[in-house]
Amino acid sequence: MFEPFIWMFKTKDFFKRYLQLIIVTLSFIIFAVLSFLIGAYVPLPNQVKAGFFILAGILPVLLTLLIQGYFWELTAKIISRDVDIAASNIYSGKVKSIFIIELPEFQPFKYMWRGFASVIASILMFVPFILLVISSTYTQIFFLPYDNIEFYHRLYAISYNIIYFLFFALIPAMLWNYAKQNSIVAVWNLNKAIYLLETYPFRYIWNTILFILFYILNYYLLAGFAVVNGIQQFLMKMQSVNLLNSTATCMGVFLFLLVIYIIYLYSLHVYAYLLGTIASYTEG
Repeated sequence: MFEPFIWMFKTKDFFKRYLQLIIVTLSFIIFAVLSFLIGAYVPLPNQVKAGFFILAGILPVLLTLLIQGYFWELTAKIISRDVDIAASNIYSGKVKSIFIIELPEFQPFKYMWRGFASVIASILMFVPFILLVISSTYTQIFFLPYDNIEFYHRLYAISYNIIYFLFFALIPAMLWNYAKQNSIVAVWNLNKAIYLLETYPFRYIWNTILFILFYILNYYLLAGFAVVNGIQQFLMKMQSVNLLNSTATCMGVFLFLLVIYIIYLYSLHVYAYLLGTIASYTEG
């Protein structure tokens, strides 16, 4: 039960990869801030200033794609995991399967491209759902002169609700398909998605529930307004009694955001494990 939350600490080079991601993130942020400051305060031609402003806007986007790309590469590695058999005593009959997971190689440019592809794949995944919503908006069933129109209203509503439910239920499997095949159209492989749900229903549902619960917990931990607002009020109160100067306040905010980012990177490994293990390792 706790494996999704601790598996990364038992993986080779985990802390090294963690440090690499943090260093790259800080580098992107520093260059973005410097580009903005140069464009804002250094006397340069307007065209050059515009270039620095554009660069300051592009770098955070590239950083986001890089982190997302790492997530999908990591998920692919988890899907293609190996398994080892461990037994404490050959006579006890107790055999335990241990997953062997290798972290993806550190390739920032590959991550960025994979992150960009994941955005396209996510859009394509929702195209059928969007078409379904549009079709329900323009349907003519409510204008047909049926004597028992209420029956058709209910049948229509039930049918669409079932389709909506099935679509959202298949989202983990469609994302699993994309992670494994690294193809933007893999999200449309509904046959494979349905196969995963039918073949591994307990594991599929359990991982999905854990994913949702952890996401909600993580959201309130990292982005909850109460937490952020409480930190800000604390810093402002400290400033009001002259216990912190502006530099110390900035450092406090920076350290706070760094801790938040470290937790965020950890959560990506949890999400990747839960998504990558909705099916047996034999499917990888």
